[in-house]
Amino acid sequence: MHLPSKQSDTITDLAVKLRGLTEVLLAQLSPSGEPVTVDQSDDLFVGQTHTGLLYVTDGQVEYRVNGKIITFFEQGDLLGLPRSLSLPDGQFSCTSPVTLTPYDRDDLVNHVNGDPRLQKHWAYYLLCQVSIYQQALAQEIRAEFQPTAGFMHFRTGETIIQQGALADKVYTLLEGSADAICDGVKVGEVNADEIFGALAVFTRQRRIASVVATSDCTVLAVRKEEFIDLIDHQPQICLGLIEEMAAKINQLNNQLLALSAKSY
Repeated sequence: MHLPSKQSDTITDLAVKLRGLTEVLLAQLSPSGEPVTVDQSDDLFVGQTHTGLLYVTDGQVEYRVNGKIITFFEQGDLLGLPRSLSLPDGQFSCTSPVTLTPYDRDDLVNHVNGDPRLQKHWAYYLLCQVSIYQQALAQEIRAEFQPTAGFMHFRTGETIIQQGALADKVYTLLEGSADAICDGVKVGEVNADEIFGALAVFTRQRRIASVVATSDCTVLAVRKEEFIDLIDHQPQICLGLIEEMAAKINQLNNQLLALSAKSY
């Protein structure tokens, strides 16, 4: 099994383990029929029994969901287990010759239940199945919502954000430091790895303060539309922003209390 795009080492390792477990589970199990070679098919399970499984002996199988290729299966992969359990499943097809060996789900389950050692391998097999699809889904989401971000560099004293400007980007300070300045007064600091400029994006207001580099800075800029998509799919980012904003508010309150004390 492998993904249409470049996959992570984690997915590759899981796929190798899955093939190894499949080999162990089927080693002493007789197929339910003779191997069949299919030159081309839009649905490899047409004509198969409800409990039928297919083992890929040779070739490559495409797995589609809603017409989109999600994964490729190849030699050593077992197909159709979710289908045989009446679970939601996609469609298996091939565009070049593939050799498939049929097995029956009930034969496999009975075979596993008769050997405690195989029961452990079966449990591990199912866990690997779940894990590999979770990892594949996570990678797909990251790829789909990868922002077209830009890296920007600022020298000491240069303005990163101008007070009063339209808020069209959210920034992350990768290196360096900066000050937030409102009407000529320093109201806060921005440190490395901190997200800034998000408040105006959420409130749809103009920038309420300037951000000026106090050292040479490297900044990652993300368009507000892409940042909102990112928040939708990775809400933990929002929690970090709330914590940062709360800290800023607390810092401003302390500054106001200090000014009030001096006035007395």
